[in-house]
Order: sequence, then C-alpha cells, then structure tokens
Amino acid sequence: MRKKYWFSSLIIAIIFFGIFIRFWNLGNIPPGVHYDEAYNGIDALTANETGDYKIFYSDNTGREGFHINVIAFFINLLGNNNWGLRLANAIWGSLTVIGFFFLLKELRFSRLSMAIGTFMIATSFWHLVFSRTAYRAIMVPLILVWTFYFFWKAINVSFQKDSQEKGEKRKSLIYFAVSGLLLGLGFHTYIAFRVAPLILVILGISFVLTKKGFFARHKTSILVFVAASFLSALPLFLYFSSHFQEFLYRSSSVSVFNTPNTTFIQAFSKSIGNHLWAFFVSGDRNPRHNFNSQPLLPAAWSVLFAIGFIISVKEIGKKLFSSLKKEKGDAEDNQWFYVSVLSQATFWIMLLPGVLSAEGVPHSLRIIGAIPAVFILCTLPIEYIQSFWKNVKNNEIFQKKLWSNKFTTIFLGLIIMVIFGGFSQVFIYFYNWPKEVGTLGAYERKLFNLGLLVHDLPVHENNYLITAFNAFITSDRKQSSLKTTEYISYPKIKNYIFYRPMDGKSEISCIDPQLVFQESDQWLRDQYREKCPDLKAKRYNFDNGKYTFWVMSQNP
Repeated sequence: MRKKYWFSSLIIAIIFFGIFIRFWNLGNIPPGVHYDEAYNGIDALTANETGDYKIFYSDNTGREGFHINVIAFFINLLGNNNWGLRLANAIWGSLTVIGFFFLLKELRFSRLSMAIGTFMIATSFWHLVFSRTAYRAIMVPLILVWTFYFFWKAINVSFQKDSQEKGEKRKSLIYFAVSGLLLGLGFHTYIAFRVAPLILVILGISFVLTKKGFFARHKTSILVFVAASFLSALPLFLYFSSHFQEFLYRSSSVSVFNTPNTTFIQAFSKSIGNHLWAFFVSGDRNPRHNFNSQPLLPAAWSVLFAIGFIISVKEIGKKLFSSLKKEKGDAEDNQWFYVSVLSQATFWIMLLPGVLSAEGVPHSLRIIGAIPAVFILCTLPIEYIQSFWKNVKNNEIFQKKLWSNKFTTIFLGLIIMVIFGGFSQVFIYFYNWPKEVGTLGAYERKLFNLGLLVHDLPVHENNYLITAFNAFITSDRKQSSLKTTEYISYPKIKNYIFYRPMDGKSEISCIDPQLVFQESDQWLRDQYREKCPDLKAKRYNFDNGKYTFWVMSQNP
C-alpha cells in the first residue's frame, strides 16, 4: 500500500508538472505569433462573426476545421490574444500526457516504466513546443494515444476469462466503438493523420496471425470499430467528395514526387535519412520548431530509443519465427510482441508524412504522430532492465561478484540522466529558445508588436497602414500578408487600408488621417508629409527599443 501511495503521488506530480509547463506564461512564450497561427486566429474570429464554422477552411493551403473551431470558442471567451489562440493546444498537449500514462498502464508496463515514460513525454521539447503553438498538428498524438488506449482496453477485456458474459462483451464493444470514433475524429485534425488507419490494420493483422480464432471471435467488434470510424470521419469525407482538389493540394505541393532536378529515390533516401538522423544528431532546423537544430531526443533518451527499437524488432522476429513452427495460441502471452508491433507500425507509418515531403527536411511537425511510438520505445528498455534484475538479483554468482551493486549504480545513473535530459529540455524551451533572434523572427515578433500598436491606437476617420515594400496586399486593400498584425489588432484593423511604401502617397485622404508605418524610414515619412503638410510624427518603441514604429497624424 505504501509503494502504491508513493507511485500515485509520483505520477500525479509528473502529470501536474507536464500540465503546468504547457500553460505557464502561455501569453508570452512563444514570443509572438507566427503567420499560420494568426491565419487560424483570423479564421476563428471570422467564424465567430458570421456563425459559419466550417468543416474545412480552404485558404492558406487548406486546414481541417475542428481545431480552428475550438480556437474560435476560446477566442470568444478570452479575446484575440495569445491565450485565446493557444489555450486549445495547451489542453490537447496536457490530455496527451495523461493519455500516454493510461496507455502505458493498459499495455502493462511496470510502475517505474510508466513514471519514466510519462516524464519523458511531459518534458519533451518536441512535444512541448507544439503544445504551446496554435497548430492543429498537436491533436495527432492526442488522438492516437487515446485511440490506442481504448483499442487496447477493448482487447484486454475481450481476452479475460469471463469475457463471454454479456456485460463484458458489451463493455468490449463500447471500447471498440470509442476507439473507432476517435480514429475517425483524427481525420478532422491534420493532414498527417490520414495514414494512421494503417497502424490499426497492421495491428489487426498481427492479432489474426498470432491469436487463434481472433477474427471469428471479433467480427462484431471489427464492424463496430470500422462503422464508428467511418461515421466520425463522414462529414469530412462528404466535403472532400465535392472538393477533391483541396484534399490533394497541400500534400502534392510539398511531395518528394515533385522535387526538381532529382529523382524520387534520391529525394526519398535523403528525406528518410535526415528524419532518422534527427532523433540522434541534428534535428529540425526551423527555429519555429526547435532550438539550434538540437536532436529530437536528449542523449540519454536517444540511447533508450535505439535500444528499445532493437528490442522491439527482436520481439517481432522471435514471435513470427515461433509462429512458423507452432499453432496459434489464444492465451495472453507475448505481451511485448504486440507492444512492439504497435510502436514499430506507429513509428514508420507516422514518419511517412515527413519522409514523403521535400520541404524543410527534417520536419518535426509533420512527423508529430510518431511521438507516442518514440516514447513507448524509449520506455521499453526500462521494462527489460527491471525484468533482467528480477531474474538475476538472487543469483549467487551475481551477488558474489558484487555485480548487484554495480548494476544498481548504473541503473540509477541512467535514471538520473533521463531526468536531467527532461529538465534540460524544459530549461531550453523557457530560457534559451525564446531569446534567440531566429525564434523572434520565426514568430514575427515585429509584426506582433505592430499589431499591439494598432490595437491601442485610437481610430481616425481615415486610417492607413504603410507596409514593407514586399508585402502582399489584396485588391481591395483591406487584407495583407501581415496576418500576425491583423490578428492582434482585430477588430480595429478593419478600419485600415493597406499600402506599400509609395503606393499610397497619391491615394490617401488628408481629412483626419492616421498613418502607421511598418518600417522606420524618415525619407518615406517626408514623402507623405508633402501630400498632407499638417502631419506630425510620433515614435513608439517596443521591447526596450528593439522594435520602433512611427505614426503620423494631425494630432498625434
């Protein structure tokens, strides 16, 4: 009872810490708002205004609507700030940490393994950064973790001795239905999820090949699972049936099949090599996703991952080899074989969206669905070490040569390294990463501050935002490529007309004008003063003078 109490306290502490770091200072880190985040926020604001909450938002290369519609709810509640924009992600990330613990428990990992595995996913920079950034991709590991949990729960219930009772059969069918509903919901999250059903197909094949009478026993369950998945995904399927080009657009635009001056084999080989390399040596180079191209896993974690990968391959090979010689069994044996199939299938299948793309390789966002598999594989060696210890700790030779003390020291050292790796990832995320010039640029800190300025300025009769020369502006001059500024300054930005530096000189009205300049350019301000001599300029500084903007009006 005492051990159970300490384990429960430890798990609660780990999960609480994982949740805390996904919410703490969410308004300031990441230090700005990226274009894609802002676009999601603008679509959410528009949906709130019009009441048109879409299944699929076709602009900005197309995005599934579920996450944006949830963002719309929080923006309506909290306003168009960073909390309203990113709160959904912090919730999805926190639920993933909780779900991963329950998945490890259902997979029958030991208490220590569950604690370490949950700690790793809770403190992973890879998972943390997307838990605090308003991209819909964070929902992929969330849906996968809970889909696997309910699927495994259904399997475990169905193989209990009393599973033939009506109550247990009904419970198993309910779990299969929930798992199927979640799988179908996954299609509403992110394009990378579209390959996820292959994981369940491979897992199902492994059960059919190794469990005698599995298919006959689970016909109804399979039908329930498939029907629930189909019904859950049906609204999106119906949409794509009449907008098929939107279904293909994003994936085809970044595909390795469309790389110029290189063959598919060359592009594919380079992509898969870079993505595998990212786990050990050099990760995503995009400062929006990573810090200084650090590997996706800290050193100690990457060692565990490599060992876990080898163990899982061994378990699969051992079971398949024995199946060629023996009849199928129906007992609950070879637990780690099924865990290995799950982790290997998930890892390789969810690596495909990144591997099959030629843009930004390695791309940690596109392979985000591999996160559950990676941390299961990282946890597997801990389980094997404990199993080895139980088998040899009472061995006389082992005790006589003092290997017991050495083994304990090495194992404790490994645990300390794992813990150190986790806390170092959290430190890097909150202390080093937000200060980097690359991070500030990636999250468009300058445009973020420009949005704050527009938001705080009074509205004049005629309002103009003079952009940089390379900005894109729509034909009606009411929207631009400055999505970060538009989101932060909403709804005041609706009163503004956008012009590139010299385009507006002959167009602006001198009746109560207000001109906000994206660039600090004295010559440019003088040109506009020639048109409206009464204009006076006022300077606004942000971030201790790092970013400076000028506003011109008749009464600044």
